[in-house]
Amino acid sequence: MLSLADPTSFQELDLIDKIQRLGVAYHFEDEIEYVIQQAYNDDDYTHFMDQNVHSDKHADLCYVSLRFRLLRQAGYYVSTDVFKKFKDEKGEFHAKLASDVQGMLSLYEASYLGFSGEDIMDEAMVFTTKHLDSLLTSCSSYSLVLQAKHALAMPIQGSVARSYARHYISIYQQDISRNETLHEFAKLDYNAVQFLHRKEINEVQIWWKRMNIKSKLQFDFRDRVVEAYAITNSINFEPQFSQERIYLAKIWTILSIVDDAFDLSGNLDEVSQLCDAFQRWDAQSTSNLSAQMKVIFLETLNLFNEFEKRGNSVGASYFRHVMQLHIKILWEEIKVIFSGDVPTFEKWLSVSTISGGHNVFLIAQTMNMGEVATKKVIDWTAGHCMPKIMKYSNTINRIVGDIASIKLDQARGTDAQCVSCYMMDYGVSESEAIESLQKIVIRLQKVLNEEGLRVHPVPMRIIKNILHFNRSIDLYYKGVDGHSVSDGRTKQIITSLFIDPIPV
Repeated sequence: MLSLADPTSFQELDLIDKIQRLGVAYHFEDEIEYVIQQAYNDDDYTHFMDQNVHSDKHADLCYVSLRFRLLRQAGYYVSTDVFKKFKDEKGEFHAKLASDVQGMLSLYEASYLGFSGEDIMDEAMVFTTKHLDSLLTSCSSYSLVLQAKHALAMPIQGSVARSYARHYISIYQQDISRNETLHEFAKLDYNAVQFLHRKEINEVQIWWKRMNIKSKLQFDFRDRVVEAYAITNSINFEPQFSQERIYLAKIWTILSIVDDAFDLSGNLDEVSQLCDAFQRWDAQSTSNLSAQMKVIFLETLNLFNEFEKRGNSVGASYFRHVMQLHIKILWEEIKVIFSGDVPTFEKWLSVSTISGGHNVFLIAQTMNMGEVATKKVIDWTAGHCMPKIMKYSNTINRIVGDIASIKLDQARGTDAQCVSCYMMDYGVSESEAIESLQKIVIRLQKVLNEEGLRVHPVPMRIIKNILHFNRSIDLYYKGVDGHSVSDGRTKQIITSLFIDPIPV
């Protein structure tokens, strides 16, 4: 399918873009990597302008933007100077660029990969967003209109691959220049992988029913097994990660229950004893635990033992350590909530990278990556000094989650979350605090983009998992806590991903 005749051509890069959007890139990883490397090594754009096809300036914008995005997505640095030639003498983007919807879409998608201080990318986002909105009513291509609407609602960099593929397969259907073989293959592949995902969900549900934990706990915890699986599926959907998804769905489910035990059980003595039990990590020392806290503790240990039996003895001690640290932080937070105090925003930030449980989940995921999970990789992921990319990722996810769940937290009386802390510190209203926090997320996302391109002592797959996890949290916590409240949008996403096949 990839000819590789001229790996730096627009046609080849455009085909890679289509393959990635359609969700079938995992079938062509070696070929795609070869093309990306050739595109990175080729700094000469002039040959492209000599081709008969796409020889005008608008097409050049599309090519340069596409090349920029594909390379940065793959972890290669490209300077934003490549966009300077599209500006006029006033330093603004040429007005005539606005008439090219395809080029504008390409630049718009590229703008989400900007770093801090790359003002030209901020300008590109403002410029393209403004004109794409106005061009939607005048564009004659129904396919481009669909792409533009979807891109404005959820750009590629903010999308989960599997969910995006589901949408894009329908959009590609309307493209009269589509590759019919590629389109049919994408539909068949989507349905085949969806069938595997349904089998995995069934296995997780069997595990959940066997535990029968609903009958053993008195507080109203979140029974969200399918939603837990959906989050893990959003990180790595490919068939080869089947067992990893099943195990991580169990991890997310247990983490949610532990979190709810601290937030909702309403008994400080019980959670204090649960915290002590986790620090001892001994299944035989549970005599002082209440019946329901004993269930939570032992089920967590059972899951840990399952992890050890999977053969990851190197990662077992790391996982136990990060879980114990997570429990300690939860205990400190719940004491603050019971005291009625609201911590400073800076204090909240200092613990938020751990208390959300995202750190535990990311480390568990890394340890389940098979041959990739070497001691060196686990040391980097779970060592005493948290990598910056994980720290920024966890902070973004916690802010997004806190904003989404603010109404639920207020109903529970748990005000010690970032919105309340920010309001107290800066003397602003709730809406003003949320607006400021969203700006912090945007700024941190740029830092995260840059961290993703740094040289790390771990495979790029590990870095991408962290970035994919961010997208997953953003998808399910966009505007509402889609894990706690699974009706509405979350239900629609789950139905689309795991229940309804694509008509062939």
